[in-house]
Amino acid sequence: MRRQATCNLLATLSYPPWPKSLDREVYMTPGGEERVPFHVHVRRSHISTVPLQYSGALSAFCQLPEELQSYILDLCSDSSLFQLMHTSSKLRIEASKVFWGRKNVYFSVEAQWLLNNAYPGYSYWDTAFLANVQTVQVEYEPTISWKICRKRGETREVQHALLDRFWASLHYRFPNARTVIINHDEEGTSWADEKEPFPLALQLLLRACPKGITSFVLFLEKMALCMADTADWRTAAWQRCLFQQTETGGWHKSESDSIRKIVLMPPRQFNGPVGLFRGIGYQSYYTIRLQHFGLWVLMVEALDRYYFDMGRKTSFACPFSSCTADFYQGGEWTVHAANTHYQEWEGLLEILPNTREAAQLRIRSDALDQKKLDVQAQFREIRDAWTLGDKVTQREIKRSWVEQLNRDPSWDTEERGEKNGLWQEFIEALHPSY
Repeated sequence: MRRQATCNLLATLSYPPWPKSLDREVYMTPGGEERVPFHVHVRRSHISTVPLQYSGALSAFCQLPEELQSYILDLCSDSSLFQLMHTSSKLRIEASKVFWGRKNVYFSVEAQWLLNNAYPGYSYWDTAFLANVQTVQVEYEPTISWKICRKRGETREVQHALLDRFWASLHYRFPNARTVIINHDEEGTSWADEKEPFPLALQLLLRACPKGITSFVLFLEKMALCMADTADWRTAAWQRCLFQQTETGGWHKSESDSIRKIVLMPPRQFNGPVGLFRGIGYQSYYTIRLQHFGLWVLMVEALDRYYFDMGRKTSFACPFSSCTADFYQGGEWTVHAANTHYQEWEGLLEILPNTREAAQLRIRSDALDQKKLDVQAQFREIRDAWTLGDKVTQREIKRSWVEQLNRDPSWDTEERGEKNGLWQEFIEALHPSY
């Protein structure tokens, strides 16, 4: 993990009094940001049913004024609202309004997908789901800035078509979007006017935002220090800031809201030979990897809670032999681990106390390692079937792919059949010299 990501990590970690059990799933990006899969977002904490005698109370609730109903529903958890949306015909509409209107829940989508015209074939997500979303976080790779603002010698050429395509794709796939945050989660590269708070490409994207959508940039910046000229990436402190365009064309800066929840949308169906191949990418990038990084969060929390949870107040020394820090209060180790040991992942699992929680974390780590091996074996099987197969075998594989790409619109890209970009990706991944 990069030093710049410690501000994200500090926001993802849990502190005393610890509100959640260690027996939970945490998904975290390599940049330290937590992501919540949709199935986790709407999962009930316990199994419950509504007794028949409560049906009268439900009917009475529906007789309340709409304002009072909305107020009560707004107090419900997301999982409760989701259950009502699928079990109560009387409350389905109102529960749906509250569920999708939550202002602290954002659904994640990749900027590059929008710039590629948001074809369904290139998406790992259920595109039908997107139409309900009102709050969107767009994951923005820094390389996109160079695509929007191309350098030609000493000049820059702004690709206005990309700006239009970005917002047109977003409006098409998210017709109910009301708020959009463009998340730039890496250290800013140099741009022409250093007096500006963030790159020109991001400024242009915000200025091109259509009416009816409130847009922000979430930007990673180095904090101002008294001796900034002596600070470098190894010691500098970083922070996330939100920027919004003002009525006068300037930029309003505010602190990032740490209570925002970023949700991964439900995955698409990975059927047929195309789905088998694309499902490997989904498992690799969005399931195994994010859970692997999330284990570090749980390991840090497990050690802190071993000494300071449930009324315990036992000071302890940093478990890393190269470190001399001591901790006397709950939470001190957690902050220290993020700021100092953010690159030491593997060693922490081995030095956890011999507890049931630590044993469970080791089991989960081993299970993820095995799952990674299984996915790699699955990829090798697909690769070998093509690269080691004869012409007849290759023709059959190609026929099955082209047939699915032609008949299933959920895999559409800019071209059809063997010109479909997914078939091209498949060939390049399995046999680059083909």
